Amino acid sequence: MRHIIEDFKPAGGEHCITNALKQVFDYYHCPLSEAMLFGIGSGLAFTYINLANSPMVFGRTKPIEFEQKLAERLMIQINCHQPKNYEVSFTKTKKLLQQDHPVLIYADMPFMKYLGMNPSSHFGGHAVVLFGYDEEQEVFYVSDRDHSDFPIRTPKGPIASEYHLVSYQEMAQARSSKFRPFPANNKYLTFDMTTYEAPNSETLTEAIRETCESMLNPPAKLLGINGITKFSQEIVKWRTLDQKKLKTAGITNYFQISKDGGTGGGIFRKMYGEFLIEAAHILTDKEFTAIGNDFIKLAEKWDLLAGELWKLGKTGDPELLKPLSEQIAVLGTNERKLLERLECLVDLNLTHK
Repeated sequence: MRHIIEDFKPAGGEHCITNALKQVFDYYHCPLSEAMLFGIGSGLAFTYINLANSPMVFGRTKPIEFEQKLAERLMIQINCHQPKNYEVSFTKTKKLLQQDHPVLIYADMPFMKYLGMNPSSHFGGHAVVLFGYDEEQEVFYVSDRDHSDFPIRTPKGPIASEYHLVSYQEMAQARSSKFRPFPANNKYLTFDMTTYEAPNSETLTEAIRETCESMLNPPAKLLGINGITKFSQEIVKWRTLDQKKLKTAGITNYFQISKDGGTGGGIFRKMYGEFLIEAAHILTDKEFTAIGNDFIKLAEKWDLLAGELWKLGKTGDPELLKPLSEQIAVLGTNERKLLERLECLVDLNLTHK
């Protein structure tokens, strides 16, 4: 038996979860841009974490928390299911596909062979959409963020496919993975869009206000602007890492910041700037456009940092660490000022309503 959802249109995009959501929203006739989805879900964040394989930065809010916040603000139902047994997840996924419901799933990236990832580069928060299956070939039809008109860079070279055929065995490994960070653990989402309400000024100001608050007043030193400061302080300590781990840290964090890693550019700062520019039309205040453009300029500076981290990944040269630390400190200062300016603007808009 073979079943493919005929009206589902695979599409490429900037970031895995926003692109996956955009495809699902489009399918249910509730179109929103990736940037708008990202901003409404208060996706912008910063985290510095030390993992066994490599220290790592992360530029957006946690998987599932983001999706739940998005659902609340758009008045829809996004339910996260996490069966303990993969066979249950497999059976329910096929049933949803038979009913012509695309299934947004989370997968551990190294197990998705078409991505060409290092086997130890585990990340179970990678979101893709399943839109069909073939029993005879034992494969799922998978839409990732690459597409024929949207090539993306992977460690083994660019990929640009309309969709991918992933074997049942490969998918079982990717979906049931318990590796950190963000273990996949069989998670998948279902949607009820019948109560959808398009974003309005109240929705947008609430979302922007939350982003400013979480970035400027984070609950821990590893988060928000504090996390950027921590990154600046910790990167000089990478000097104690052996060269192999130092190179791994460079490459890992290059992909965490660069658009090649699915951030949309500048560790999601470009996407957030695009959100503010789009939101300005609804908020009818050109200052949001100005701040959005400044976020895009900030993203360009983060991308310059990513380029230096790529160099670190290739050379393992510890002499790069001090200049990197200084660059990160400046980025943190500039980002704080930009967020404070945005926070004042939001408060001003709320006062006048």
